[in-house]
Amino acid sequence: MKKQVAYLQKIFYDLWNDFGSVYLVVKHSDRTVIGKRGFTDDEKQHGIVLVFNSRTNNKMEWDAEGNVSCVLAFGASKEEVHLHHDDLVAVFSPEAAVQFLRNDVAREQPAEGPAGSGEGGGKQVVSLSRFKEKKETGRSEETVHSHRRAAD
Repeated sequence: MKKQVAYLQKIFYDLWNDFGSVYLVVKHSDRTVIGKRGFTDDEKQHGIVLVFNSRTNNKMEWDAEGNVSCVLAFGASKEEVHLHHDDLVAVFSPEAAVQFLRNDVAREQPAEGPAGSGEGGGKQVVSLSRFKEKKETGRSEETVHSHRRAAD
């Protein structure tokens, strides 16, 4: 297993156990399968954010390479999910205010919100790319605007 995938797995379980939910950012590829549902056109371009919480089936398996197999609910339907280790981009938890981004995968913009969450959930999931820092100032303009919007 790649070292960053091993770290991602450990952080994933620590966040899930300590805070009750965790988000996994996954990019699209032919190696990752989201059951019969598949990826939407938007998810194919931007990736998908999968939510794991107390209602998630706990029969989740990580193989020796770091590939993930589990069953996830998308609305009323349950889908067999197989995530290739090279498609796992990040893990984060708004409750813990932490994120882990892999730098060994091609950088693509992650999805804008959790899959199947619908509208009006009260929480906004923001693209992780907005939190990149500029070397000159230490904070990017997007980060400043994101914090202002959150405070309003």
